[in-house]
Order: sequence, then C-alpha cells, then structure tokens
Amino acid sequence: MEKLQASLLTPAKQGELDSLCGLYSVINTLYWFYGQKVRRKPLFRALVHHLSQHSSIADYLTNGMESPQIDCLLHFLQTSRYRRYPIAVYRPFLTQPNVSTKAILAQCKEWLEHNHGVILLGDQYHWSVVTHIDNDWLCFFDSGSRKHIHRHRWSLRHQQGKYQLFKDAIYFIEQGEQP
Repeated sequence: MEKLQASLLTPAKQGELDSLCGLYSVINTLYWFYGQKVRRKPLFRALVHHLSQHSSIADYLTNGMESPQIDCLLHFLQTSRYRRYPIAVYRPFLTQPNVSTKAILAQCKEWLEHNHGVILLGDQYHWSVVTHIDNDWLCFFDSGSRKHIHRHRWSLRHQQGKYQLFKDAIYFIEQGEQP
C-alpha cells in the first residue's frame, strides 16, 4: 500500500464497533457515586457474565441494549456483592401517559437540581449518564464522545436530526443508604 493512501486510513478504536454503551452507562453511574472504590474492570466482567446468563452476549455486542437489559443490570447491582455500593432507582415517566418532551426535560432538570443523583438516559442511538441540565443543555458523563446536547435536539417523537426520548429509558438514580 502506498504511504499516502495508508496515511488517509484510521484504525478502528477499541469500543468503537461494539454496542455496549448501556453496560458502560451502568458502570459509569456507579463510578459517579463511588469513584475509585468501584473497580471498573471486575464490575465490567461481572456485568458481562450476568448478561451472558440471560442471552447471547453477541446480541448485546452487535445490537445494543434496551430497557429490560438495563433493568437487569441495575437489579444485579442491587442484589449482588455490588449492593455494598447502594443505589436507588426511580422511573418516573413509566406511569405518566400524556407528558410532553418539554415537561420531561423540566422534570429531569428539577430532579437533578434537588437531588444528588444522575439520570441514566437511552435514546435511539446511545445510553448515557446525564449529570446536569440547564435551560439550554443536557450535560453528560459519557462512555463515548457526548459532552453536552442542546435541549431543543430532544423529542418524544422520531424526527430527523433529533434524539428520541423513550419514557421507559429514563432512570433517576441516586446514591442509596449504606447497609
């Protein structure tokens, strides 16, 4: 291969080809609360092992995760040896039938302002951890490249160029009480 052509190529980066953002978001949530007390590599292995007991890990690697798998991972954290890092999980929008995008984002903003928590959020592309919302931006603690996304870029409906909110993919999480 010619040097010029080779210099135009970029190698695939680790994590760039898999769809494990849901798994990373769960790990990052626990890490946000407990910092370096949480050993991320053993936690990653434990979560992968737990997922593999429910379905083919190849499915999650290639297709990503939806809310039931996130539920499974969060339940594992609350019932396994990782319960020594307690978290409390709330899903406020599951039972709200007629709620607008604006109302969801306002409630998320208010919750983050009054609690010492984060929001685990899934859209049509990605799972991430929201740490702050102001009048303009959602700010992330993200396994990928997300830093912040403008509020007007979110919608409950599928729209070109927008991130789609799913009411069942919004988790309010805060640090729980130590046993």
